[in-house]
Amino acid sequence: MRGKRRLKVAALVSGALTVLFAALMPLAPVTINDPTVSWPDGAGAPKSTMLPLSAYRPFEMDARFGCDTVRAAQASGGVVFATITPTAPARGLVVRAENGRLLVSGVTTLDDPVPAGSCAYEIRGDRDGLSILRDGREIGRSVMPDVHVLATSITAPGSDLAVRIRVDDQFSTSPSVWKIVLMVLLALSTATAFACLVLMDRRVAREPSTFRWRLSPVDLVVPAIMLAWLFLAPMSDDDGYYSAMARNVPFEGYVGNYYQILNQGFTPFSWFYYFLAKWQVFGFAPVVLRIPALLFGLVTWFAARRYVSGRFSGVVLGAAFLAWWLPLDMGVRPEGVVTMCGLLTLLAVTAAVERQRLAWLGAAVGVAGIGFFAHPTGFTTLAPLIAGLPFVWKLLATDAGWRTIVARTLAVLSPGAIAVIMAFSDGSLRDFLYAQEIFKKMAGSETWYTEFGRWVFLLNQGDAMANYAKRAPVLLCVVALIWFVVLVTAARARRIEVPSRLALTGWSTMFAFFLLWFTPSKWTHHFGSLAGIGSVFLALMLLAFVPLVRELTNDRKLSVPVLFGGAVSVVVMMGLAGHGANLWPYSWHLGLPSTGVPPHLSVLKFDKPYWWLLLIVVVAVVLYRRGKGSLAPVIAIPVVVVLFFAANVTYLVGGFAVATVRTLDTWSPWAANVRDPLAERCVAADGIEVATPQSLVPLPDRWFAIQTDPVATVVTGKPAAVTYEYATSNAEVLGTGKLTDTVDSTLRRTLVLPPAPPGATQVRLTGDGEFSAPAAQKYVPLREFLPREAAVGVAWQFAFLFPCQRQPRVQDGVIEPISYAVQWGDSPWLGLSDATWQPVRGALFGDVLTTHEVTALPARLRDFAGPHPIQVYRTTPLYETGGYTTTHDRQTRTGWEGPR
Repeated sequence: MRGKRRLKVAALVSGALTVLFAALMPLAPVTINDPTVSWPDGAGAPKSTMLPLSAYRPFEMDARFGCDTVRAAQASGGVVFATITPTAPARGLVVRAENGRLLVSGVTTLDDPVPAGSCAYEIRGDRDGLSILRDGREIGRSVMPDVHVLATSITAPGSDLAVRIRVDDQFSTSPSVWKIVLMVLLALSTATAFACLVLMDRRVAREPSTFRWRLSPVDLVVPAIMLAWLFLAPMSDDDGYYSAMARNVPFEGYVGNYYQILNQGFTPFSWFYYFLAKWQVFGFAPVVLRIPALLFGLVTWFAARRYVSGRFSGVVLGAAFLAWWLPLDMGVRPEGVVTMCGLLTLLAVTAAVERQRLAWLGAAVGVAGIGFFAHPTGFTTLAPLIAGLPFVWKLLATDAGWRTIVARTLAVLSPGAIAVIMAFSDGSLRDFLYAQEIFKKMAGSETWYTEFGRWVFLLNQGDAMANYAKRAPVLLCVVALIWFVVLVTAARARRIEVPSRLALTGWSTMFAFFLLWFTPSKWTHHFGSLAGIGSVFLALMLLAFVPLVRELTNDRKLSVPVLFGGAVSVVVMMGLAGHGANLWPYSWHLGLPSTGVPPHLSVLKFDKPYWWLLLIVVVAVVLYRRGKGSLAPVIAIPVVVVLFFAANVTYLVGGFAVATVRTLDTWSPWAANVRDPLAERCVAADGIEVATPQSLVPLPDRWFAIQTDPVATVVTGKPAAVTYEYATSNAEVLGTGKLTDTVDSTLRRTLVLPPAPPGATQVRLTGDGEFSAPAAQKYVPLREFLPREAAVGVAWQFAFLFPCQRQPRVQDGVIEPISYAVQWGDSPWLGLSDATWQPVRGALFGDVLTTHEVTALPARLRDFAGPHPIQVYRTTPLYETGGYTTTHDRQTRTGWEGPR
């Protein structure tokens, strides 16, 4: 008795301490990176430099210069100091000297006469705003400017220009000593509390587990299909985005949005990206980066096999699982780990209830917490805990007073502290709150009452987010949930017991859909988080449907209206699912059969409900003749659902297998994964060719000699026709025409001339606009064109397919300027219109169009005619890079405070 009391006290104390320490984790002190840039660098003449800040605006700015410096600037171009290209000052600050006056433009305007003799100007800014002072007196005030460059036109040494920029890098934090101590104490209290649960379980005699592992053919077939899918699968929606986020972690020191939203932090949903960043030491090849998803999927599959048993269970579960997991979880998005944690939570809750073990319940809380903090869709991992609450309460309250119940509850909750450590080990409460503030201000977030948007996306015909493979499991699960509620209601009315595992998975799946409402974005790929729980529910529902109906009807014939309603509801959902097009996100669909249309096999179309209804009738007739009697049509419905899932899986995997075979001799992402799984030939950079300009031999009278290569000119500015003439060697004109586009931009666009007529040996260009001399266009593989060490801005849509290109680093709050860009777009301008190029989105490339000379180069897919959304650019910074010095300070702040 005394030992039991001590154990209860130990559980109570360790559990209470764990909850307390876990609550303190987001509030514990962290050390914040606080870099400062000083410019000019050196004692000579100041040199303009690139300085694109990821937060756009600095924490503090202090620029000082005297009247002599102003006069020196007026004599050498007029720019004293600028934080943005002087030709595009709208969001920055440009200080000019003109006619003996100091002119300020950009975020503020000022016109101040420069006094004779000496004086001192200071431009001083912080989070309260910007002040312009002369000899200590304020003469102008404004908001803080964006900083993309530090520029001046002063070329002579001796200037007293001095600029100090305190960079905003506040999301780059590390745990303080006190926080490390807190984490150690939290880990110890968690381990103690869990040990108490184990000891409590040992003091109560309970039935041991009778599980025996039996390997069946389906346990080999399903993993084999998943392994093949590792190579064949198309990209998921954000493979490029999330892999790029993880790729920058070693440089910035935290998980940031990277491509936009001022690189705001992802605390507390960041541990998965830290894991992915560590995994990337094995390489950036798509096959390599997908291996964790495969491992998560295999764990989910075998956990599901542990959960679902009975005759035909392997085939039914295998069809449902593959139909859900294949189109939604093979990638680097976190849904794969969320679905694994969700199913493991369900398995642990079930084991706790069935075996009356508190330790299993604690394990369920711990696993759910890990999934919860992997991604906002991790909310769904809580569904089994919510669904199991009635059973869990009985377990906690069995033979116990309120003190014991409290002790057990605290100890059961303690394993969730593992996830708290993972979520806030180097982040804080303020990181989360400030990131949400930035996101809502710049992008806005969805909320629970806009959940209908996800379903609009799912049913949007012709959208890759609504393809047939994504629709199938989700829509069939919805109709299964409806009939689940009907069956449970009827069973309770007749006091018939519903199998406990079916009941728990059914309510868990329903709660999971409900919890998905609260995610801040509404994309269809989030349904991948339900692949574990959802496929198990579908399998149990299909397996238990006939026995439940049989028991409810006492082996009598099911009423015609109910049977008809069940069949119609199922075939309608099958038709609706089959109406989704065979489209995949940001894919060129190379070699894929029947691209852009719903799946079909000759006249058998998946989106025609009558084919599925006919199949139900045929199966029912066969079953009736085999002696199933009046149950034949009842059995036929789940049989056809399984066949529908199998048909989807076959069409999906078979389609990409065919595409791979068709393109093995040319190129496609799937063929590249099979031939070159380690990406030694750089995947898409091997399949794309880019035209490089080669100078033509000039001839008299502005003619240029041509050979067999295509000829192009580079235009910029307003649209203006360029007239081309092809001629023989004696200047006899054989063909003429005009080239133009509709773009009005400083973007340098390459316009390719039509092929020369037979006999033409020279070409001449004339016109009123800005255009370059004609040049030959020689196509070379992109992997040969792009230097290996150059920073290349690859679009998030397909960055996953460019493992050899070094992405620009964001470090110390400064974005590395790019030298090239490969973007997703049907035209040169559309390639630069993505949100990641828009300053209002706090974009990674938001400054490039104003601080670089950008030239669009013709690009194409090798061996595939026709336009594809690929744009290649050469981006030359207007100023040198790194022309400043950076000093690093650190400040330790509590978890609710920002930097001073």
